[in-house]
Amino acid sequence: MTAAAAPPPRRAPVLYVSDLSYEGFDPADLFDLAYLLRSPDHDLRGICLTDLAGDGERILEALALRCAGTDMPPLTHGADGLQNALAAEPDASVSLIVVGGFGMVADVLAREPGLFRAKVARLFLVGGHVNDYALPGRASERVAINPRLREQHPDRFAPHGDARAPLGTTALSRLLTSGEGVIWLPRDVCLWRYAAPGVLEDGGPLTEFLLRELFFAHRRDNPDADRYEAADAPVLLSALPALLLAAQPDPAVFLRLFRAVTARAEVDEATGRISSWTTQTDRPNLYAVVGIDGQALSKLLTARLRDRPLVANK
Repeated sequence: MTAAAAPPPRRAPVLYVSDLSYEGFDPADLFDLAYLLRSPDHDLRGICLTDLAGDGERILEALALRCAGTDMPPLTHGADGLQNALAAEPDASVSLIVVGGFGMVADVLAREPGLFRAKVARLFLVGGHVNDYALPGRASERVAINPRLREQHPDRFAPHGDARAPLGTTALSRLLTSGEGVIWLPRDVCLWRYAAPGVLEDGGPLTEFLLRELFFAHRRDNPDADRYEAADAPVLLSALPALLLAAQPDPAVFLRLFRAVTARAEVDEATGRISSWTTQTDRPNLYAVVGIDGQALSKLLTARLRDRPLVANK
């Protein structure tokens, strides 16, 4: 008598919120969605765009076409679309991954807190930043996001950690202090840069599509770059930590990939923006991801997002 086969592992239900549009989009959103569409660990239940006025729907169809055998999940837009998607969701443990449209999400939470609480298990907020690491008197000077930033620019950090408050929209502030199951990935740590050939090394139509979009975005942001500089456009991995944590929230699994801390943010009532921020608190209201092992993350990503094996099966 043979033992019954173990049931397949449960795929993590995900709703993805993006401000993707053809005229001004972040190719990281396409990279996130390519990962989700091909991941055996996730069940992408829907994509909610802030607006359908651009050409976001067409580029999503182009992405699905290159993910062989993949159907694009339902597409909605606006606060009403997100609310309807949550109401129709049969699962009570959805991970809501938000990379744009914070105001839209905050509006849904404000008008339907019961629905939000019933359906959303974890609210991943990807964006905003603790500070821009500018020096006094040189506020316009920006420093590229860099895993070795503290080592290379120690003068831009406070002696005992960075006490400056997070910067972002008032909607992001409302969500950070909502008391929901918030996991915040600020831009300071979530937009790590990898050389595209090192991550998308397997070729194939999906890789070609993503690299072309990265090339276009790099030329748009750097019009003076020559073709060789543009060809080295980095892959911006914005929501990948959220995707991994949504699929397997056991923190022990990801101790070598991420460092997450409890934190507390408070909002100034007059401005609606974050007024204080601390990780030294016994009254936390969110988790914040403050460190990522880029090398380990890159290896995991490469193993997950492949169009064809490097060695032919025998």
